[in-house]
Amino acid sequence: MVAKSDAADFASDAADDALMVPVSTLARAFDLTARRVQQLAADGIIPKAERGRYPLIAAVQAYLAHVKAVPEIPEGNMDPAQARARKDTALAISAEIKNKISLGKLISQEVVITTAVGMLGRVKNKLLSLPTRAAPRAKMARTVEEVRGLIAAEVDLILIELSEGAELAEAARAVTATIAAIEDKDDED
Repeated sequence: MVAKSDAADFASDAADDALMVPVSTLARAFDLTARRVQQLAADGIIPKAERGRYPLIAAVQAYLAHVKAVPEIPEGNMDPAQARARKDTALAISAEIKNKISLGKLISQEVVITTAVGMLGRVKNKLLSLPTRAAPRAKMARTVEEVRGLIAAEVDLILIELSEGAELAEAARAVTATIAAIEDKDDED
């Protein structure tokens, strides 16, 4: 025969199992969102008896067992597995960058800035020299069309100088001067 205290415990266990609560009640009790409570149920951490209803006592006991089983990590610190994963990721990124640099597919920001500043300085100097270069020949031009052609030729020379180097530009300038001299001679005759 069952003792009175055992019978009372059995009756209270049956009543505990019968106490069903909605997800919002568990969320408030656990200080979680309703969605997180649903995730815990889907993961099998807390029991779910029927749609949207949870056994209160069993869910609380299961959640407390889960919280005790998960080691607490102080805020701002990572567990060793997280720290190792983060370190491995950083090492992989670093190795990838070094490989790209060695293959010439990646250059440092300093090199890009230095090169760009140098190139822009050359462009600026060439453009500023355009009036000085073109003025003496423009003075001898007879028509607006000749001045336009002269300026266009000087711009082309500047672009050649910037793209291929000074030697080729000097050669082109010499050819242009020769052609201009021949044209001048033809105009005199």
